[in-house]
Amino acid sequence: MSSFAATDAPVAQLTITPEPIFVLGAPRSGTSMMQWALRQHPDLWGGPESDFLIPLLSGARAAHAYGTQRGDLHWLSRMGVGEAELLRYVGAGINAMYTQRSGGLRWVEQTPQYTLHLDEMSQAFPGARFVYMLRNGRDVVNSMRNFVYPVEHAEASRIWAEFVRAGIEFSEGPLGDRMIVVPYADAVQDAAPTLAALLQLLGLRHVDDCARFITDKAPINSSFQGGERRIEWSEDEEYQFDTWAGDTMRLLGFE
Repeated sequence: MSSFAATDAPVAQLTITPEPIFVLGAPRSGTSMMQWALRQHPDLWGGPESDFLIPLLSGARAAHAYGTQRGDLHWLSRMGVGEAELLRYVGAGINAMYTQRSGGLRWVEQTPQYTLHLDEMSQAFPGARFVYMLRNGRDVVNSMRNFVYPVEHAEASRIWAEFVRAGIEFSEGPLGDRMIVVPYADAVQDAAPTLAALLQLLGLRHVDDCARFITDKAPINSSFQGGERRIEWSEDEEYQFDTWAGDTMRLLGFE
């Protein structure tokens, strides 16, 4: 396991990555695979899932509300600091910390839960690009049911639909051009052209090693030994899935 020395560098000397990359999507949608593939690029750096940005950014929003409740009697209000500006400064500090640890390389973050917090994430990291992994809901549910931390069928169906709707909502919003949707099937079945196109969209030079990681390596965090397999569902399980995820599946053309 790598270790990193803490830095006491003054804030004025810290630098940030202008366009960090966040790999998002529902759990069990290939986010780990994609982040590891991108990390094979010599101009990129990444680490494990972080999760801490959820309470940090939510706390910043709560702090802004708390620190402006008395209007101009409070510093934030008097200085005209809105919630969005506060989030940008908080994000800049986190960005500087990641950039210090990356040795100045453009960093790639992969935490699926951030998909549900795209509003805060996009404000805190205004230059960030979001790579959204989109996988068939049936395959995701099968994977979640058979992972080391199994999830019940109905809950897995609900989770997939919630995460996918969050991604769709962001991609169709005013900041949608910052999101790149990558179908999981394309990444696995046609890795070379899919990764080539993704690298181009991210403004990165072509590197074969990114696609080779997917085609030549064993699956990352796979729920199944010996490869993916379709599981037959009961009538009740089909009903549960359709109740939670049917509309989203049909919207995306999965069924």
